[in-house]
Amino acid sequence: MNTKLQEAGYGRCFLIQEQITNLLVEYQQIQLKIKDQLQPVGTPLNYRIAEKRPAELSFDINEDKMAAAAIITAAWGGDPISANMLVKSAQEAGIVFGFSKEHIIKLVTHASKAEPGSKVKLVIARGRAAVHGENSRFEALIPEIESRRNKPLLQSEEKADLRDFGVIPAIRSGESLMRRHPPTPGVDGMTVTGTVLPAVPGMVVEWSQGEGTEFSAADADLLLAARDGLPRVIEQGATVDEVFTVKNVDLATGHIIFRGSVVVNGDVSEGMKVVAGGNVFVKGFVEGLLVEAGGDIKIGGSIIGHQIATAEKDSEYSTQLKAKGDIECNLAQYARLTADGNVYVKKQIMHCAVSAAKVYAGPEDNPNGKVIGGYYYLDYGIYTGNLGAPSSSNIVIELNRMIDPIVEKQEVLRASITAAKNDMQDIREQVEKLKKIKGSPQIDARRQELQLEFEEQKNVAVALIEDVKVLELQRKEKLSQALIIVRQQLFSAVEVRFDKDGIRSRREYGPSKIILVDGSPAIEPFF
Repeated sequence: MNTKLQEAGYGRCFLIQEQITNLLVEYQQIQLKIKDQLQPVGTPLNYRIAEKRPAELSFDINEDKMAAAAIITAAWGGDPISANMLVKSAQEAGIVFGFSKEHIIKLVTHASKAEPGSKVKLVIARGRAAVHGENSRFEALIPEIESRRNKPLLQSEEKADLRDFGVIPAIRSGESLMRRHPPTPGVDGMTVTGTVLPAVPGMVVEWSQGEGTEFSAADADLLLAARDGLPRVIEQGATVDEVFTVKNVDLATGHIIFRGSVVVNGDVSEGMKVVAGGNVFVKGFVEGLLVEAGGDIKIGGSIIGHQIATAEKDSEYSTQLKAKGDIECNLAQYARLTADGNVYVKKQIMHCAVSAAKVYAGPEDNPNGKVIGGYYYLDYGIYTGNLGAPSSSNIVIELNRMIDPIVEKQEVLRASITAAKNDMQDIREQVEKLKKIKGSPQIDARRQELQLEFEEQKNVAVALIEDVKVLELQRKEKLSQALIIVRQQLFSAVEVRFDKDGIRSRREYGPSKIILVDGSPAIEPFF
């Protein structure tokens, strides 16, 4: 029958099965009548067995009203849905914003060729999310005062003097330091149904005026230097440090303790200390006992401590560097480096204990240096050429510096939850005892008090549980950002810990990355 309908040009029409059934029943009855000569041969039999039906259209709007899809049921030989018809029907259904002309044409074209009765669905409109305004933004007007991150001054196209950081940034009184850009208002969003989603405007962030600075009399958003010195970015502002310059730090000079920035044109000798409120620049080597800075520490040469048997978490080191910002050097060995920011080592770091956000061994844009032995306590990870050494010197890397405080908070909260639950159990037991005592106004009043206490403890426990859940989301988010990239070779005896989960390399690998995969540490190829 389908073949005959196709030949007759009705192949895409809708077959009316009930009519076909009725046709066959009546046909059998006529055959019997013809057999009994109750009806002549050739009696015509007419039934409407197929009909043209136009395409059908419906819409599916997301619950958040940020996307709407059109569903077309392909026509049974009838009229298809045109793009204009679709848009008009969508508007009648309340969809008025975010139409995609490309998607609409794609949908109606595909539906016109689809099998009759089949459903074709495609998103034809998307809402626009509100773009919230940005808070005040602070721009340093002297490029040199922002961390140049391991980019030494090039002397020629082929050669760089790794002991020269170029001209140490300096500023004179009255020069511009930093500009505060105003907050932005943001851009309102809109749902596909035309509801405006108001943007939250940015807020004015107040200056944090450091020492040695003043505001421009003509522009409250411009910060100027109030004295000559070394400029340094601080949060939401800048400061101009006074500068102490010395050739070397040794027994002849004694320890250097200075509230501003310190520039050492030579070396920091064994046993000596340099403590600065600002940045510390050392053009030579550091073998001293301590270099501490309220900003960055930049070492043109190497950091060299006394050799120790094994570099572990609690090992004692003869040389320590502590910075509120970044630490940069050419090479580091047998030293403890602690930085709120990153540690940048141009060539190699050996058997050190490092606490930092990230460690880069080699240039930041192509970390090709070496990390050999030691203990690392990091926020995010390590980027290097080689990690470990053929000698299988142990390396322990804990990517937990941001995780441990979260876990500690969770433990405190869980202890509080346990205490609240114990209190709830005590109250419940008291209520049960009171139920066994013959009722009186005093007993009833006490039971009501206990019930109120129970509800209070329950509310406390629920709030604490919610806090634990929020912290758990933060913990997982931080862990997902942890990453170790080894661009050349990963050796054995490298142990990496993500919170309490760990993985240890037991052979040599080529270019690799160490990350969490489905919540578990894994070593994967790095391309």
